[in-house]
Amino acid sequence: MKNRRSVLTIFLLILALLLLILLINPWNQRERENRSVALRNMEDVDRIVLVDSYNSAELIKGDDSWYLFGTEPVSPVSVENLLIAASRLEVSSIVSSEANGGSGEPQGDSREITFFRGDHVLLTYGLRVVSGRYLLNLRGSETACYVALPGYPGLDLDRVFSATPDHYREHLLIDLRPSEISAIQIDLASGEAFRFTQDREGIIRCEPANENTHLPDSVPNVLSMKLLFSYFTSIRYEQRTEIPADSLTGTADHSRKMATIGVESFSGEHHSLQVFTYHEIPNSKPDLFRALVLFNDEQDAIIVNYIYLDVLMRGLSYYFGEK
Repeated sequence: MKNRRSVLTIFLLILALLLLILLINPWNQRERENRSVALRNMEDVDRIVLVDSYNSAELIKGDDSWYLFGTEPVSPVSVENLLIAASRLEVSSIVSSEANGGSGEPQGDSREITFFRGDHVLLTYGLRVVSGRYLLNLRGSETACYVALPGYPGLDLDRVFSATPDHYREHLLIDLRPSEISAIQIDLASGEAFRFTQDREGIIRCEPANENTHLPDSVPNVLSMKLLFSYFTSIRYEQRTEIPADSLTGTADHSRKMATIGVESFSGEHHSLQVFTYHEIPNSKPDLFRALVLFNDEQDAIIVNYIYLDVLMRGLSYYFGEK
């Protein structure tokens, strides 16, 4: 009799536990959380506003294309990446209101992202990096959550959700932050060639890149080297040309080449800029404000403003001694 009662008691406890699980349903709870942070129906979005402490960007859709601040065409890939990432975000853990902001040191800027359909707000939240993870705050909620993008473990959401206008511009060539760069090599027309390397702690070292280059005896200028690593953010070109690479790299006229600049990132990006003088009219004086560039393996040259190139073509002595 007692055995029957014990079995009945255990059966009732198991039944009660199952009912409790069904009522709480943690899987449905997680699905509701994911739905609340993920952008639904991204095709309905016609305006995106991103704001951080220093920058703001407004992306507006019109005639099936996206425009920066409603006027300047942007890179379709950058907007598509943003929308896809926003629609696939998933909650990895919840952070209570007490712990929010105290679970590690913020890295980089916090920014607010808002998605619109007309004047109607579809979704808005704040996003910041804390201890290498992405912390999201939904507007109007006292709690925050860490989010991730399944299937893309190495994707830098801090860049995908950038509030910097240059990140979305169509003519963007290189957009690497100083902390992302592992190496820079500069080969000048004078024959001088040198290479800077940076470790994960931000320590920069310089070494000659050919046997004819020797490092100065003076002390390296750390500030100058750090500034060099900051110049690869938002390098853009003005326009494409029909000048083939062979006409610049062939044997006809080596005197036009000014430098070759290479940059590598910790994530595996490799970029090369071969810089040549630009003559708008054949046999005329070189253009003082623009240069021809062979970018990576592209077969035709592009025109790049000197504002991006001058600071990359300084001699080795610039990085040694006081400035």
